[in-house]
Amino acid sequence: MASVEAALKHAVQATYDLEDVELAVAPLPDRSVRSSLLLYEASEGGAGALRHLAEDPSALPRVARQALEICHFDPDTGEDRRRAPGSLEDCEAACYDCLMSYTNQMDHATLDRMVVKDYLMALAGGSVAASPTQASAGEHLQLLLNLSQSDLERRWLRLVHDSNYRLPDSAQKLLPEIGTRPDFLYEEARVAIYVDGPHHKYPERSARDRDLDNALLLAGWTSVRFDQDDADGWTELIKRYPSTFGTGS
Repeated sequence: MASVEAALKHAVQATYDLEDVELAVAPLPDRSVRSSLLLYEASEGGAGALRHLAEDPSALPRVARQALEICHFDPDTGEDRRRAPGSLEDCEAACYDCLMSYTNQMDHATLDRMVVKDYLMALAGGSVAASPTQASAGEHLQLLLNLSQSDLERRWLRLVHDSNYRLPDSAQKLLPEIGTRPDFLYEEARVAIYVDGPHHKYPERSARDRDLDNALLLAGWTSVRFDQDDADGWTELIKRYPSTFGTGS
């Protein structure tokens, strides 16, 4: 984990052109038991690099490829290049061209580029599935599926998940100030999602939906409606709201 920490930190810095003081990594729960790693931007304001890592499914694989390069491996084949370009000496476990730095001196005795190669190769061939909660993306998806009230809603959710778009924060949550229970909510973005079945085509229901959309707008919410009859166009509609759904893949 110390080697993964160093490799990813250096790779994120190289990918996003960050200074060493701009990015920090904290092993959790502590340095003696590194079960996970928390990366955070240490400078005030930040450059938004880590948000990009979370929102772009292809960003972390690019960082992993950069980490392989830093660790003297071919990112396509995993072949050991043994040293950094221009170096006169082979790197056996770690050097200042790969994992070692002034800030991780306490880990120098344990750093080993060889033990992270397979993990970085796996990351380079993967993608990011972000979850809006502490549960994994898969667990959060299952919760949303369980709360959904129709197969149409579940179909929409699977499209969002399978295309690597951002999942909603909640499902069937009441907005009491407006008197509506949207099918899904993106709470931070204040976007309400409705997946409309055929009964929304009736004139009276269509008029009620328009009044509801206006009430949501006045309360600071954006309503986005996905029509059953235009399911083939759902992806194009999603792409119109990248700040809500992300960029997908």
